[in-house]
Amino acid sequence: MASGQYRPKTQWLLVGAIVVVTTLTTLGAIYYPWGLGPRQPIPFRHRIHAGTREIGCLLCRPGALHRSVAGMPSEQTCLLCHSRIIVHHPQIERLRRSDRRGEPIAWVRVSNLPDLAHLDHSMHLAAGVDCGRCHGNVKGMDRFVLHQDFNMGYCIQCHRENNATHDCFACHY
Repeated sequence: MASGQYRPKTQWLLVGAIVVVTTLTTLGAIYYPWGLGPRQPIPFRHRIHAGTREIGCLLCRPGALHRSVAGMPSEQTCLLCHSRIIVHHPQIERLRRSDRRGEPIAWVRVSNLPDLAHLDHSMHLAAGVDCGRCHGNVKGMDRFVLHQDFNMGYCIQCHRENNATHDCFACHY
C-alpha cells in the first residue's frame, strides 16, 4: 500500500470519530449553557416570550418609553400573564410567592454602562432605534447574552451613522 493511503478499516474509524465528535458538540450546544448569559434566579427564556409568543419588549419594560433606564419587570408584570398561563409551574409558583411576600426577585444584571455615562432609552425609542440594534436578536435567545460591548466607540459609530449628536454631555455627566 502506498504511503499516505488509509486502509478501509482506518477510514471508517476516522468517519466514526468525526460523527461522534460532531454529535457530542451539537448535543453540548443544546443541553449545556455554553455561550449563554448568566443564570437568573428564575429561568426566563426570551426565545419563548419575545420569539415564539411575540411579546414586545415594551410590554415587560414600559419604563423605557418614559425613563432613561428600561428597568427590570416586576413580579406583577410577569403575573399579568402567568396568573392564567402555566400557573402551576414550580418557577411561576416561586415568582408568585416572591410577589406575595413583597420580596423582589434579585435578577442578575447583564448589561451595564460605566458610571460616567448614561443612555436614555426613551430618547432612542423616540428616535426609532429598535431594541435589537444594541441588544441583538433577543427573540433567538434563551438566556440573555450581551450582544455588544457598550463602549464609546460603538456608540459614537452609531451616532455618526444616524446623524445623532456628538456632544460629550449628551451621554456623559
